[in-house]
Amino acid sequence: MKINILDKNLANMIAAGEVVERPASAVKELIENSVDAHAKNITVEIKNGGMSYIRVTDDGDGIHPDDAITAFARHATSKIATKEDLDKIYTLGFRGEALASIAAVAKVDMFTKIKENDFGVNVVVEGGEVIEHTEVGCPDGTTMIIRNLFFNTPARMKFLKNDAAETTAVTDVVNKMILCHPDVSIKLISNGKTVVSSHGTGSVNDCIHVVYGSQYSANMIDVKYKEEFIRVSGCTGTFSLTRKDRRHQVFFLNGRNIVNKTISAAVAEAYRNSVMVGKFPVCVLYIDIAPGLVDVNVHPTKMEVRFSNEKKIYSAVYWAVKEAITNTRHVPELDEEKVFSQPKVEMQTPHDKTAVQTELPLKQSITQDAIREEIKERIRISMEKNNAENSIPAFTPKTNVFKQENTYSALKVKKEEKLQSAAPYVPPVEKIEEASTPEPAVKEEVTEKQYEAPPKAEEAPKPQYLPNRDFTLVGQVFNTYIIAQAGEDMLLIDQHAAHERIWFEELMEQWKNNEICAQSMLIPVTVPLDDHDFAVAEANLKFFADVGFEIDIFGSNDIIIRKVPMEMDDALIADTVGEIINILGDNAEVPKHELYEKTLHTMACKRALKGGKHLTDDDMEHLVAQVMELEGINTCPHGRPICVRMSKKALEKQFKRIV
Repeated sequence: MKINILDKNLANMIAAGEVVERPASAVKELIENSVDAHAKNITVEIKNGGMSYIRVTDDGDGIHPDDAITAFARHATSKIATKEDLDKIYTLGFRGEALASIAAVAKVDMFTKIKENDFGVNVVVEGGEVIEHTEVGCPDGTTMIIRNLFFNTPARMKFLKNDAAETTAVTDVVNKMILCHPDVSIKLISNGKTVVSSHGTGSVNDCIHVVYGSQYSANMIDVKYKEEFIRVSGCTGTFSLTRKDRRHQVFFLNGRNIVNKTISAAVAEAYRNSVMVGKFPVCVLYIDIAPGLVDVNVHPTKMEVRFSNEKKIYSAVYWAVKEAITNTRHVPELDEEKVFSQPKVEMQTPHDKTAVQTELPLKQSITQDAIREEIKERIRISMEKNNAENSIPAFTPKTNVFKQENTYSALKVKKEEKLQSAAPYVPPVEKIEEASTPEPAVKEEVTEKQYEAPPKAEEAPKPQYLPNRDFTLVGQVFNTYIIAQAGEDMLLIDQHAAHERIWFEELMEQWKNNEICAQSMLIPVTVPLDDHDFAVAEANLKFFADVGFEIDIFGSNDIIIRKVPMEMDDALIADTVGEIINILGDNAEVPKHELYEKTLHTMACKRALKGGKHLTDDDMEHLVAQVMELEGINTCPHGRPICVRMSKKALEKQFKRIV
């Protein structure tokens, strides 16, 4: 078999397959070159998704005329010169493959000028061959024009998608560059229309607003953390801002967009028990470390990296995000448009006052006066019907609750059971948002009695927390939601979600300290099981003991429950044990600490107040006080919100008191 040495052009075309997979890849490489050249304004213009035309213009340093042709040679770069430079790479590009690869499969025009010269140069390259090299007048910086990408590699063209898909891919690249470089103004134009444009203000939140919209920027929390040689900054989303996938989790390492499972896992761990199952938080994180501690020379696209100490990276990202979301309590606002949207006015025909017509016939000739009369008649009938069927609720000043007159006395006599584990009152503070939160606990070693959280290098003095007691109880609606007023906000609290979170936090604290209290049952409960469930229960007797259940084997396929956690409802004991057995049986590969968490979730959910249960005023006031004491938490263990709010201003706008 004869061995051939490939010529330069063929080698470049092969290399282009790794570096330039589609138009978006070329756009990424060219923008990175512009950023490395210290550009502050970059404009990207594409046509047909970039397949027929790409233009990237910047106001950077430009290329010296003597190096204009050399820039298209393979492995030609201004970023590194010696092997030692590989240990201190601060630039986005360094391999010297991008321009050579692009020029090998496209027709390229380059206009470049340095500030010191009066004229620039124009270099034309087609299929890797230099066609023209002339002196021209052009502005400072560099303009790269790419036409007919993959014109000489038809096989590559077959794998490209339609114009819309390729435009979306280019837009995604530009969006990542906008987020990565907040201090650079970047604009994307597609087929003559501006798709996205940043302002280069240096604000991460401004870039998030440009890329993702106002809903995202309004629900982001600043992240600032430093540990030894690692600095983590950026923004992370509130508990209510989640997605069905991780596409909106964006990570930048030393100014370079990367994809890394270690960092993703750290973010997921920080949000554990705070977001809904199957949902993922949104974040834009910038990680800066010493270049010698990371290998970016793993793949030509430079999206994958290797860390010399992944545990340190995991720890830093975890604590950065955890502290940010712990120190900020976010209570979502009600959607005014959905809450106060007016139903469509239904019209009636003049011949039948009781029949409802959903919409007017298209060709019916009817005057405006007739329409007004129909609406008035409809409203009159509706009001008469409501007055006949419903009594008007009377306001009771003593309790500040709207109650029906005919049921008030009965409700007054009937008293519900008081909530357990009452917390002492503490002095009030002015606002919810001003309550400070404690530093997360330091985890030195991971055991079965601890979260699997990374150790923290240093811990600041723990601030004293003063929960907000400045609220006024209003009442309960639908026997499920509690209404309270705090300052200028109306709060709606889900009693089940709130009580579940309170119980879960208490159980977790008891479990970590081996203090889950168990009480002996006067009459032990016997639970029959099938073979599989019996084997699971028999193998996990210690696990049950750790969470407050004393269980013995009783017969061939039965277990007997002798002790249960304090305040466990007798009617729910067998059901709770059955669910714990399912957790243990279905999650054999899950780490032990996660099994304990899932179990405590179940126990808290079973204990918690249910929706539809009427509460006394004292019960509600105590529950609201406990919600106020939750430190930076506004979700149940399953991720559902505990509390939503509506401001006084938003309410007054709906009643036209203000405009």
